[in-house]
Amino acid sequence: MQVIGLTGKACAGKNLYAKQFELLGCVVVDVDTLGHHALSQRIPQLVASFGDSILVGNEIDRKVLGSLVFSDPVQLRKLEAITHPVMVERCRELIEAAKREQKPALVLNAALLYRMKLHVLCDRVVFVQAPFLVRFMRAKKREHSTFKRFVAREKAQKDISKKIFPSSLEVSVMHNGTAQVRIHRQVTTYCATIGIGVSSV
Repeated sequence: MQVIGLTGKACAGKNLYAKQFELLGCVVVDVDTLGHHALSQRIPQLVASFGDSILVGNEIDRKVLGSLVFSDPVQLRKLEAITHPVMVERCRELIEAAKREQKPALVLNAALLYRMKLHVLCDRVVFVQAPFLVRFMRAKKREHSTFKRFVAREKAQKDISKKIFPSSLEVSVMHNGTAQVRIHRQVTTYCATIGIGVSSV
């Protein structure tokens, strides 16, 4: 079984590519979703670090927490130190489960693939790329993001680059246009090229 890292900057379109991998029979792990789970598992530690203003009832308000950490690298690293170990361990468990089930491939869909050191679990990486303004317009439409907030998020993700991975790891760049058909074609061709035996290829 092959493990593929799927990464790229905010609103580059990783989820669209992840969906195509899934349609071709790959197991897809949404690491962002694991992050939401990690927040719920580490509420006492998070409140101790960031204060009870991040709570709504007994749950973490992710928007409030995000506003605290995306503009402050120190706070962001503090959050990652609390949540990332939980997420990485869960990724390892899901990879082992997919191997036992003899799946053709598992895709780790993670913006912070490198920062979380998840790339060491991968056989290869797909980096999804889209222009800054295109990504901002997507964030504005999808999340009602302001330009200031998006720029702060961009600065927090400045280490997300196709060039940061070790030379021993194969990194393929996919350019995200607007056509769903083109995305499907890119992923289908990629799977065939690397020899993933999915039925739709």
